[in-house]
Amino acid sequence: MSELQLTELDIAGWQSLLDRNPDIFCGMEPGSKVGLLTQDDFEPPNATMLVWESTTKGMQAYYRSFPGFETVEIDLLFIADDPAIRRIYDDSNPAPFADLKTKVRRRDILLYIVKPRAQLIERGYENFLDSLGLTFMGACR
Repeated sequence: MSELQLTELDIAGWQSLLDRNPDIFCGMEPGSKVGLLTQDDFEPPNATMLVWESTTKGMQAYYRSFPGFETVEIDLLFIADDPAIRRIYDDSNPAPFADLKTKVRRRDILLYIVKPRAQLIERGYENFLDSLGLTFMGACR
């Protein structure tokens, strides 16, 4: 299989994924953004990332250029290999976020927390991170 360019995957497929799984994102404030990049394609300025953005109408998927960690306007960034991205995107996958969770825990998908913890709390990321099995808030709440 050749190297995947994210933009080869129709944005409607990503939107369908978000529309089928709204509970994963409940509590996220409008303007909260999660990014996804392929492992082979995260060299700025030519890299393209997928963005999942919380809006008043639910999560919206779109592509944006990845300018680099210093200036990227997202809160979290997942970096995954081609098979993992294809598996999450596959509309026949009954549990794409369970796959995401498993791969993050195994470190097959890297998760970068771009914004400070306090901002993520304000933006309502607790449910999303908990759904991925990531202890974010810690024992003391």
